[in-house]
Amino acid sequence: MIYGLLDRLTERYSENEHKLEAMRAREEFFDRAGKVFDDDAELFEGRMASFLEWYVIERPLGKGKGKGAEGGRTPIAHAIEAGAALPAEERRMLAHLASSHRSLFQLAAAADRVLEVEDVIGGARFSVLERRNTVGIAPGDVFEARLLWDGDTVIFGRTFLFHPPDARDVILDWVERAVGRGVARDEILFHLSRQYVRWHRLGHVGAAKVYRDAA
Repeated sequence: MIYGLLDRLTERYSENEHKLEAMRAREEFFDRAGKVFDDDAELFEGRMASFLEWYVIERPLGKGKGKGAEGGRTPIAHAIEAGAALPAEERRMLAHLASSHRSLFQLAAAADRVLEVEDVIGGARFSVLERRNTVGIAPGDVFEARLLWDGDTVIFGRTFLFHPPDARDVILDWVERAVGRGVARDEILFHLSRQYVRWHRLGHVGAAKVYRDAA
C-alpha cells in the first residue's frame, strides 16, 4: 500500500499546477546528484525514481520562490494537511512516508530476507525486511537507500544506489571526515551520488581513485 500511495503522490505533485514546480525540482536534484540522461540505461530509471521520492518527501514546495500558499512545506506535508477527510489508514501511511529516513548504509548481515544495516552517517542500526531478491548483496556493501515504516516493519524504499566495493574505504573515510565537519546528510549523499555518476561515465574503472580525487 505504501508504494502505491507514493505513486499517487508523485502523480499528484507532478501535474497541473505543480508541473512547473516538479520541473524545477528535477533540475535541482540532478544538479546536486549528478546529471543523467535518457540514454544512460543503467542509471536513468533508478535515478529518476530516487528523484521522485526526494521531491515528494524532502523538497519544500516553492523553494527559492517565496512561500506563497504552499511554499515551505514538502508535498508529503501538504498532502497530510489537506488529507483530514482521508481514511485513517491512508493518513497513517502518509505519516509513515513523511518520517522516512534516507541515508548511506553499510550491510552488516543478511538472513531470511532480513538485512541488518548500519547508518554510516548517523550510526544507528536497523533490521530491514526486504522481500525482493537480495542476490548479489554482500556484507560490507555501502549503499544509499530510504527506510520506511509500513505499519508492521521497516522496509526499503524502491531505489538503491550501490557504491563500488573498491571505493568502500575511501567513502567511509570521507564520510567520517564530512560528519566531523558538520556537513549535512543530504549534501553527503549528493556528493557521493555525483562521484558514482562520474565513475559510471568513466567506464566503471578505478573507483577508489575517482572517489578519492573528488573528496
